[in-house]
Amino acid sequence: MESAFDWKRTFDQLCPQLVLYARQLVDSKADAEDVVQLAFVRWWRRFPDGDSNHIPLLYAAVRTIALDQRRSNHRRVNREAKSDIMVAGENAAAFDPKPEQKETAAIVEKALQALPEEQREVVTLKLWGDLTFNEIAALTGGSINTVAGRYRYALQALHKKLAHLKADLIGDLTAPSINILRFSAPKEALP
Repeated sequence: MESAFDWKRTFDQLCPQLVLYARQLVDSKADAEDVVQLAFVRWWRRFPDGDSNHIPLLYAAVRTIALDQRRSNHRRVNREAKSDIMVAGENAAAFDPKPEQKETAAIVEKALQALPEEQREVVTLKLWGDLTFNEIAALTGGSINTVAGRYRYALQALHKKLAHLKADLIGDLTAPSINILRFSAPKEALP
């Protein structure tokens, strides 16, 4: 059963005016086109048989969606500014190290960027996002075992790439350490 309303012709006729209107409310032409597309989808869902009398509602939908998108973008920018994350492009540093740690941070960032995207995502969410494997699995759509495996493989790869920095970062591990246990050797602690 086909509707008598010609959606394609209506879209072709109204789209330029709607994009122009949306362009006044959002930051870019691409955003305006997205807004118009969403408005048409809403209009089609609400009035599947179509009706030229409802065209003013289409403009109202464009306005509502554009304002929602603008508010959302402003909130995102404010959130990023508050968390000191500057979106400066792909070459922006992922870390904000102290001056004496800049070289080490650059090496670590390079090693992190060399990981496969799935592993890098899991490491970032686990270490910097402080998410659990359950939360990461729900977010990425993978199983907990897959997420844990990606995390393990990523840490192994990072360990191999960064092993030469271990002594610089941690210090000399061969130096005697203070025994804070009441046992003289770990063997004595075992039953």
